[in-house]
Amino acid sequence: MPRRFPVTGALLVVLVAARVLRAVDPDLALRWQWATSTTLHQMLRHPLGALLGSIPWVADGPVAPWLAFAALAVGGLEATVGSVAVLAVAFGGHTAATLISEGILGLRVAAGGLPSSALHVLDVGPSYALGGALAALVALPTPRRLRTVAGVTLAVVGPVMMYGVTDGDLDGVGHTAALALGGLAGTIPALRRRAARPTRSSSAQSVHSAHAARPAHALAMPWRASRPRLPCAPTERTAMFSRWAMRGRRERPRASAGTADVAAHPRQVWRSLPRGLHH
Repeated sequence: MPRRFPVTGALLVVLVAARVLRAVDPDLALRWQWATSTTLHQMLRHPLGALLGSIPWVADGPVAPWLAFAALAVGGLEATVGSVAVLAVAFGGHTAATLISEGILGLRVAAGGLPSSALHVLDVGPSYALGGALAALVALPTPRRLRTVAGVTLAVVGPVMMYGVTDGDLDGVGHTAALALGGLAGTIPALRRRAARPTRSSSAQSVHSAHAARPAHALAMPWRASRPRLPCAPTERTAMFSRWAMRGRRERPRASAGTADVAAHPRQVWRSLPRGLHH
């Protein structure tokens, strides 16, 4: 799996490692969460470290649903469009959704709608990246089963992720932006062509395997495969051969009775010669 799905494998590893660190040393894990929280202050100081470091931390609840969610969204998208494209969609959606949500939060604080302490909230987790990947997976021309599972998952978790968007909640705004950006990424022609390529290659591979399964004589002479030879008994073969021989005798031209005509058989020509010419 790490070779075929490096992005998905790395994401699952860091999710498990963050949960193990949180179980072993909760204080150290909490310090790491605050150090990588995607607040405006952290984004101005070290944006790449905050964006990458905030993804592994699942704040509340068990980590097993997030692992399944990551395997479906990121793994399905990576199998469809490749590692580079899924990294661009997931990390790009995570970055853009973070900037949108934190920017709206900063504007509300600047307008006096929220206190300045709202700028220093803990904002970590992989939900922006996973939401964008799931929305792109639904929007792209993926295989039917994968698209159905992704659509059902989006219909279940979508309303929960967008909860509070009308009130300007930080998570609600960020999740809604991530889903919208993922769906918009699914309309990019280059990604749609890459998503449609595996279906064509799999169909061509199935046709090739069907031809490979045929016997060698059928591939060499395909007209014989449609008209198989009927088996017959030895007595029937003998009768057929005798009928062919009799048909050939009937069709052979006979010698004429006149003297000017030449006999059809060499033995008849030999007998018609004078006796003195036999030697």
